[in-house]
Amino acid sequence: MKKVMITVIAMFLLICWPLGGLWGAMLSSLMGGGVSETYMYPIYGGIILLAGVVVGCTSVVCERLEQLKAELKDKNKNDTEDI
Repeated sequence: MKKVMITVIAMFLLICWPLGGLWGAMLSSLMGGGVSETYMYPIYGGIILLAGVVVGCTSVVCERLEQLKAELKDKNKNDTEDI
């Protein structure tokens, strides 16, 4: 989980803070458009950040579900051994 959060934070910092102009130039060359479309580039950065957060949260939930499943198996196994 820590790796996912560090990656999301690093990506956010690279997109929004020091290299924001570079990302704008890269996006405009990849996606086309002129000056009138550049106002949407921060929105694209936000979408990338939100996608990272969704992936991170999903991995945390899946990991926790696996832990709960293992705990329930152990509990059921112990209960049947007691009988």
